[in-house]
Amino acid sequence: MLSVDLRERVIAAIDKGMHIDKAKKRFSVCKKTIYNWLNLRKKTNTLMPRKGYQRGHSHKITDLEQFKKFAEDHKQCSLLQMTIKWEELFNQSISESSILRALKKTGFSSKKKRIPISNLIQKSGKYI
Repeated sequence: MLSVDLRERVIAAIDKGMHIDKAKKRFSVCKKTIYNWLNLRKKTNTLMPRKGYQRGHSHKITDLEQFKKFAEDHKQCSLLQMTIKWEELFNQSISESSILRALKKTGFSSKKKRIPISNLIQKSGKYI
C-alpha cells in the first residue's frame, strides 16, 4: 500500500496542472492508481486508504472465537463430519474448504482421512 504522503504529492501535482502521464512517470505510480485516488478524493474528500474492507470472497465463518470453541468441541471429527455438524448447529451451508481455512486461521490441524487397515494389507501384499 502506498503512503498517504505520496498520494497527496501526486494529486497536488495534478491539481497544479501536471498531466497524469507525466505524474505517472515522475512518481512511478500506475495511471489507474492515480485515477482511483482522484475518485477516492471525490467520494470521501480524503486520500486515506479504505479500512475494514474484506479481502477475498465473502467468508462464511466470521466469528473465529465461536469457531475455535466449535473446533475444540468437535476435534475428534473429520472435515466432512465438522461440515455436517456446523450446518446442523448454525443452519448455514458451508464447504469443507471453508472449515479447513478457518481451522488453519485458528491454529488447528485437520483430521486426516482414515484408511482401513485391510486396504493397506492388500496393497502391500504382506499379511500380519
